[in-house]
Amino acid sequence: MVSEEGFRGVTEEMLQYYVGLALHNDRAYYLATKEVYERQVRAPLLDLAERLVPSALMVDARMEQRPGHILARIRRDTRFTRDKTPYRDHAWLSFRPAGRQKSGSFGLYCALGPQGCCYGAGFYDRDPARARRIREAILQRTDEFEGALSDPELRETFALGGEDYRRLEPPVPLPPGCDALYRKKSVYFEHDDGLKDNVFSPGYAEEIARGFRLLAPVYALLAPLA
Repeated sequence: MVSEEGFRGVTEEMLQYYVGLALHNDRAYYLATKEVYERQVRAPLLDLAERLVPSALMVDARMEQRPGHILARIRRDTRFTRDKTPYRDHAWLSFRPAGRQKSGSFGLYCALGPQGCCYGAGFYDRDPARARRIREAILQRTDEFEGALSDPELRETFALGGEDYRRLEPPVPLPPGCDALYRKKSVYFEHDDGLKDNVFSPGYAEEIARGFRLLAPVYALLAPLA
């Protein structure tokens, strides 16, 4: 289903749908409101995914291009999690090479919901072997990493997040950006808009697209280390 009007920014109807689903997270409520979800939530989000594809392809030409595979299903996979609530209370768009699993990929993402809106890039899981490869790459190619991490636009737009290792020190002094990344167990770069006015604007799609393009140098360094 495609929205006739296209993505117009996050709407109050979209947020209210997710609030209702969070309060009544069961199959009966979902089925009773499925038409609302398809028309006011899923359709514009598929449009957003389609609009973000060109920028994602600029980051990696192998990226998934099918909107229906980019937008996460509203039904959660609860097989391997303690949280057994069946439905998502927010939207999640994930860009990674076609055929690659989310786990283990350094992917682009966007999350939209009543709790706030954010976008960025990161690894979905933690992998000690991958963290070790990142540390080794930083030591071997410090200038490349620092060149990407010190970009003023990137630093202004995204914050480096993820849990740090305790008592892990690099064997040599590193530039600030490299030092921060070197210590990470998990890695993501995120821009958090909360529910500021800009997320309700049709121009929000281009803000996310621009952010994706800014992440290209970081993606080029980290994605091969997955």
